[in-house]
Amino acid sequence: MIRLFTALCKSLLDKIAEEQSFLQALEEFGLYDVECPHCGAIGMISGYGGYDRNHVLYIDGKVVDARVSPRRVKCSSCSKTHALLPDTLTPYSPYTLKFKLLVLIAYFKRDTTVVNICASFAIAVSTLYEWKKLMAAHKDFLLGILLSQKTPALAFLRGLLGSVDISGILHSFFHRHGFSFMQGASASAARSVPP
Repeated sequence: MIRLFTALCKSLLDKIAEEQSFLQALEEFGLYDVECPHCGAIGMISGYGGYDRNHVLYIDGKVVDARVSPRRVKCSSCSKTHALLPDTLTPYSPYTLKFKLLVLIAYFKRDTTVVNICASFAIAVSTLYEWKKLMAAHKDFLLGILLSQKTPALAFLRGLLGSVDISGILHSFFHRHGFSFMQGASASAARSVPP
């Protein structure tokens, strides 16, 4: 997978709809200087079709199911294929990053019940708690454990969404840790864990 770290920033700062920013990111992305995540070859990536996937958005207080078509690319050096995923999409999840952050902000505001939050966002209670646990771990990775303990979750989430350089932060997180912020375990990673 090759991540595109511009779409979320544009959708938050320019008030462009997430779906529109996804399409813009794909159009603006140039393949000529991209490094293959598998073999490290530069400039060997070319278009290789696409695929459809669902994503879940939260627009004007409503949960919206949408379909997008991420591009696939292939490295002519190692023959591996990769998906181009903008930062609005969370790998291996139909929920966008912004959707997950909005759920967590609602939870940490503590002005309604967990059941009401889950009903508003049409998610299971277990999903909310899974995201809460994942966010806490990723917050520690992003801030470091000492600073993370001093920073309340709500302030962290609002600061992240309000950051002018949110895409830069997400890009740095991805390159430092090898996975995306708020990305759960992939299907292949789950299979490789011993019982």
